[in-house]
Amino acid sequence: MAVTDTLKSIFAGLYSALVLAAVVPFGLVDATPFAVVAICMFALGGAALLLFGEPRRGRWVFVWALLLFIATSVWIVIQTVHIPLPSLINPIWKDASVLIGVSRNTISVAPTDTLASLLYIALPAMTFLTGLIIADTDKRARRILVVLAIGAGLISLFGLGQFLLFPKMLLTENKRYYFDSLTAVFVNRNTAATFLGLGFLLTATFTSENGRAYLGFSSAPPGTFNEGLGFWAFGSLSVSCLTALMLTQSRAGLAVTGLGSVFLLPYLASQWKSRRRLSSQADDPMRRKWRLTAGAIVLVLLFIAIFGGRAILRADQRGTDDGRFCIWSDTVHALSQNWLQGTGFGTFRTVYSAYRTADCGIGGIVDRAHNSYLEGFLTLGMVFPIVAVLIFFVLIRTFWTGYRDRHRLRRYSILGCAGTVLTAAHATVDFSLQIPGFAIFFTAFLAAVVSICCGREERVIENRGRESPELKIGRSVELSEI
Repeated sequence: MAVTDTLKSIFAGLYSALVLAAVVPFGLVDATPFAVVAICMFALGGAALLLFGEPRRGRWVFVWALLLFIATSVWIVIQTVHIPLPSLINPIWKDASVLIGVSRNTISVAPTDTLASLLYIALPAMTFLTGLIIADTDKRARRILVVLAIGAGLISLFGLGQFLLFPKMLLTENKRYYFDSLTAVFVNRNTAATFLGLGFLLTATFTSENGRAYLGFSSAPPGTFNEGLGFWAFGSLSVSCLTALMLTQSRAGLAVTGLGSVFLLPYLASQWKSRRRLSSQADDPMRRKWRLTAGAIVLVLLFIAIFGGRAILRADQRGTDDGRFCIWSDTVHALSQNWLQGTGFGTFRTVYSAYRTADCGIGGIVDRAHNSYLEGFLTLGMVFPIVAVLIFFVLIRTFWTGYRDRHRLRRYSILGCAGTVLTAAHATVDFSLQIPGFAIFFTAFLAAVVSICCGREERVIENRGRESPELKIGRSVELSEI
């Protein structure tokens, strides 16, 4: 048992390092680093499954995630094979047959691109499944989250340093876009904003966790030196993430981070209770809750007003004059003709050119819809909204289970909900989830949070098989520690 636990800890370290390594090289948008990370993650996931088997906690989430991935993959493959039903074949092949005498008779307008794009779903899915296998205890799941928080904070520090000292550099290359914005290790400022916003939520959670005991705002014994060090370290990284976020000038990034903060910060603030308050019941809990919520909103707005002036100025200057609105209009037109079967996963760039109107201009190549839901619906057809709804259902149920059952670790279910709201909301106006490096980071974050949320569920299942009175007495002690 000790050997297995040590081996899982080693796997958790390798897993965390690999997730952070996926973020650094421009968000893994280049083929070579993508292939290296994919090979390593699939090898790590395969080894974890062979050595440890299915996860003990959150098994139902593991099964659902695996089934949804298999179903989506099967549909993507179906989009690339010959279809005997003429009504499902994309009309482009009929035109091709007339013009050049060649027809593939497939749903996808570019079957090769569709098959190649399957990896962009497989890698985040494998990251999530591997995370559930490895993070099978609260301690290991929290360690993964700590590493991700530290990694996000260090990346924000690097982004700040490079933006201030070498503003025309992006890692080791010359910047080609967004010269006036901080992008950290990413090419796009909006992807950087989503990542930094999620990093802020992570670091803020650990700042609060360490600070409560260290500063004497909990019922626990006085904090240790390590908790004090953690409070100041995570507090500094939290400020770094938020400052870097402001310098991205991403309007949506600021808005969705504020939205996620409104979910998380009031709860974190409610946990800071002085000794006097712990012994007094005079304060109305509902009134205090609303005060904390209002205080958190004011704090976030104040910080944005002070440090987010450049993004606010950009929003004021641009207003609703944004090219993505034109792209959305043309995408909806394309969707209206391909909503059932889709055009083939990974074919947006090919398909959009046929529906592009003169209002959107003729310069440049549009390879993203700037709305992950519209693009997914267009390329996958009706399968996409069904899968998306099921994914949100599984996550909501998991977060609710964690909120209801994990009393002392309830903050992690709220953190997971806040991080999901942030990422899902930003996906409506940009494509951060479609950048492999961020997708891997986000699914690793979800895997650790889901493991913690399902912790009591695992204990209850294990204790149901115990019959001795001694173990039944011990059960109440275990659950009281949750």
